[in-house]
Order: sequence, then C-alpha cells, then structure tokens
Amino acid sequence: MPIALAALLCLAGFAALLARSPPTFLLLQERVFDAVLRLASAKATPRVQVIDIAEVDDQGLPWGRAATARLLAALATAGPQVVALDIVFSSDCGPGPANDALAHAIGQNPTVLGFLMSARTTLPLRPGPRLAVSGTPTLWEAAGAEGPCTGFADAAAGLGVTALLADADGLVRRIPAAVRAAGVVHPSLALEAVRLAQPGAASPVLAAAAQGNRLRVGSAIFATDAAAQLRFAPSQPQVWAARTSDAASLLAPDADLSRFQGAVVFIGSSLPQRGGLRATASSPIAPSVQIQADLAQGLLTGHLPQRTAAAPLWEAAAATTLGLASIALLLLAPVGAGVGAALGLGAVWALGTALWFATTGSLLDPVTPLLAALIAGAIALVGRANSSARAERTLRRKLAQLLPAAVVRQLADDPRRFHLRGERREITALMTDIEGFSETTRAIGPEALVALLDQYFATTCAIVLRHGGMIDKMVGDSVHALFNAPLDQPGHVDAALACAAELLRETEALRQRPQMQAAGLGRTRIGMETGMAVLGDVGSGLRIDYTAHGDAVNLSARLEAMNKSLGTSLCIGPNAAAQAQGPLRSLGTHQVRSFGMMELFTLPDEGVSPFT
Repeated sequence: MPIALAALLCLAGFAALLARSPPTFLLLQERVFDAVLRLASAKATPRVQVIDIAEVDDQGLPWGRAATARLLAALATAGPQVVALDIVFSSDCGPGPANDALAHAIGQNPTVLGFLMSARTTLPLRPGPRLAVSGTPTLWEAAGAEGPCTGFADAAAGLGVTALLADADGLVRRIPAAVRAAGVVHPSLALEAVRLAQPGAASPVLAAAAQGNRLRVGSAIFATDAAAQLRFAPSQPQVWAARTSDAASLLAPDADLSRFQGAVVFIGSSLPQRGGLRATASSPIAPSVQIQADLAQGLLTGHLPQRTAAAPLWEAAAATTLGLASIALLLLAPVGAGVGAALGLGAVWALGTALWFATTGSLLDPVTPLLAALIAGAIALVGRANSSARAERTLRRKLAQLLPAAVVRQLADDPRRFHLRGERREITALMTDIEGFSETTRAIGPEALVALLDQYFATTCAIVLRHGGMIDKMVGDSVHALFNAPLDQPGHVDAALACAAELLRETEALRQRPQMQAAGLGRTRIGMETGMAVLGDVGSGLRIDYTAHGDAVNLSARLEAMNKSLGTSLCIGPNAAAQAQGPLRSLGTHQVRSFGMMELFTLPDEGVSPFT
C-alpha cells in the first residue's frame, strides 16, 4: 500500500537521522537532554563547597589579593582536602606584601590555581604528573596559555584550565577534561581538584579508543565527547545557596569554618563585572565557579551524565521498532486499541530511558524515537481514513494537533547547511548594554542583582530568539547576539533591526516596573553591524572561547558604546544600513575608534520598527 510505504520511508529517515546525528539534529537533542537533567537535578553534597567573593572584604575595602591571602589562611585552619581557585592571577606579579602573603597562603593548603588558553604564552605553565594520556585523543588546543604568576604557581599543588566552551546556542553543557596548551596536556580545574582530593590514587587517565574517549578517575570510568569534554549536570540556584559561603563573612574572628574540613573547596565570584557568568541549562547567569563545582561533584560521586558512542544506534533501533509496531497496530488493529497500544509502547520507551539514566548515568533520547513512531503511525492512520472523507478530516485535525508544522519543518531541514567549525559567513552582530549598570551593582545586594539580571536576560534573550537570532554569549550585563548563524537566515538584517526595536521597547517597559525603578535600572543601548565573520571554535587573542570573530562583531561593540556620546539607544553601522529594506535616520559621519570615519544610523523612531 502506498500509505504504508510512505510510513516506512518516514521511519527509515528518522532512523537514519538518529544513527548519523547531524549537527542540526544534535542541537535539538541537547535541549531534550537539558530538560532531563533539570528534572534530575543533583543535590548539594557536604564534600563540595563554594566560596563566593563579593565586591568588598570584611573591612569594607575592595576585595584584593591581601583579602584572598587571609581567606586561604583561615581555610587552612579548617583542614580542607583541596582548595581550587576559579581565578587567574596572571598580572602584577612583582614582589610586594600582598603577593608575598598570597603565595604563602597558597602553600598552606593543597591549592589548584586556574589558567586560561591563549594564542601565546604570557606566563609558562609548570608541567607535572597530573594527567596520563593514552593514545592520541583530540583535545582543545592553543598555542599558549595565560598562567598564574610564577611565585603563586610554585606554591600551588596543581594547575587547571578554567576556560569554558559554549555550544552553538550559547549554553555551556560540557567542560574539557583536558586541554593541550603549548604542546603540553593539562587537566581542567575541577579534574585537578578531584585528583588532589584522592591522595594515593593513581593519576587520572584519558584514553582514546575506537568506542570513544574514556577518562578514568580512581575506579570510575567516564565517557567523553570527541573533543575530550565531560558533560556535567547543571545544578539549580537553590543548590548553589546550600553549598556557598560568603567570602567576607569567613574572615570574621568568630567565623564557623567546620563545614570546610575535609571538603573540596572552590573559590570564585558571581559578580557580573568579574566576567564569570555563563548560560547553562539551569540558569542564564550561572557563575563559572558553580559549574566547576558541579563537575567536581559528579567526578567524586562517580555520577556524570554520559552520552556513549552506541547511544545513536540504540535510538535508531528504538525508532525502527516503535515505528514498525505502530504501523502494524494502526493498520491491522481496531483504531482505538491500536492508538492505545502505540502510545503505551512509546511510554515504555520514555520510562525505560529515565530508568537507564538513573541507573547508569547514560543519556538516551526519550523524545525523537517516540516522535518517529508517532509520525509513522499517523501516516498509517491517515491511510486507514482514506475510505471516509469525514474520517480523513478528523485524522488531519489530529495530525495538526500532534505534529506542529514548525517542528516538522525543522526536523526535515537539510543538515548539511549546519556547520560548527571554521565557517566564514556574513552575519549581523547585535550587542546590548545597560547604561550605568556599575552603579546599579553597587546600589543593590547580590541576591537582588541576580534576580534583576534574571528578569532582564529572560526578556532580552526571548526577544532575540523570537527574531531568529542566536545568543552568542552574555558578558556581565550585556547580550551578544548573532543573526544568520549558525543556519542561513534570509533577511537577517531586517530581523536584527526588528529585534533591536523590540528590545528597546520591552526593556524600557521593564524599567518602569517598581522594583526596577528602585534598583535604578538604566536604559538599554544597542550597537549592530553586518559583515563577514569566522564562526566556530577558531578564536584568537588572549581568550579563544568565542564563536564569532570579525570586524562586524568588533564594530557592533564600538557602536554600542558610542550611543552614550550620540545620545541614542541604537547605533547602526553602514553595512547593516545598506542592506536594510526600510527607512533609517542618519546620525551623520563620526570617527569610530579603530575603524575611522563612517556614517552611522538609527531607526526613525527608536522602539518602533518598520521592519517585520
């Protein structure tokens, strides 16, 4: 029967999609796994503790190295197993009281210091027997590293990389188990902390094998991805609160430090201006120190979410089995019984994936095989309805309820259009910033600040995504967005302009809320420009955890800053203006630092867009 053949072809397409896992489809799966991990969020364990460094110390002075030295000295009296600093002490390395005190304090604890990947080596990294490598696994690689001051490194027990890579949708889901800097393999900050927390155990071993990379830590073995990255289970903010202490309060003479005895302690900052906030599946503003603590907790407990090399084959087999069973049931059995049995089989698969994850930590896609079976079964169901026009209309309505057109189109897109590495394409870069945000951070407490940013980013990120943009990253209080990336987006300039207008309109409305007025939330300023850029994990400069590099990206940042002197909220570069299909208002010709003289533009009426 033609309808059965169509169902079988659809099923075969889904099975091939699951088995081959092209990049576009992988991003869809990642969102499913994000939901699974949110439902199975881990609880805080006493062995992993976090200390959050605020803006000032116990004396009301700006937090500095002297305060860090006093904090480490206080911790030494509690006897932690290891202290890991999600901080890179790479500047001001000369002798002085603060540096001398900090070097001495680092030596009082088994301490791990952080370093960054870089295009060149600013301070050499001290090699050590911290990680054994078997075979030739593919690693995140850079020509050099930005390491800690020599005096600090000499006093430390180990070094670990602190840099984090985001996926194409801007979320951090994995942490490199190891990197290669200047030709030498080094572990991540969390892995090095776990190594020191297991005295007497053999060094971790990263092995490349035909079935996929493996990391052995003590008696536990974890699967990594092709780039030797470990997936972590992102904790929720309530978990952060349970395991986090304020650094300044620990410097008080009567501070209770007993919770740090025998613990693995991570020290970092959740302040936006420190640049350590990242987007994860649990929060758009997760402090990087909490991410490192999440990975360490999983390594210590032996429970990390893993995606094995065989998982796509199991999912393809499940889609085929469920689909064939659904086709048979819906073609041969009574309609009610067939639908019930097919849904029951799908429920068994979804429940089985949940139990498998709870038992082994291995992730299997609970949605796509079920969706494949639903589509195949729906096609078979439509075939049975051909004999009756009324039945056919009923079935069509059911299909419309089960299968949103947008979802079907997205799953049917050509995956060859999606590239993650080393691609050069035209993009429109849009960058936002909040006017006077530094004053706001000083005026309100950390909890109120996080709540404010949570509302702000929820509003702005939703607008960007609604207009087809990609959240490249969030730095401090700003959002960096890209249009026409990672997929082709016809009319991306007009989409970005419409996005900018809605951002101005909705953030201004947000400012009028009483709690935002009380916090003194400033207006949003936006810069945007269009041009060629390099996309993928190919960065340059002191940090390489960027996804886009090019003049358009740099110029959009310059234009955002120029709003202050121009008295505008939106500043548009000449290339974007040239491709805009609607009217713009010229701001005249201005000198732009590093780019020279150029004519700049804005919307005729900021907040109201003629672009749709």
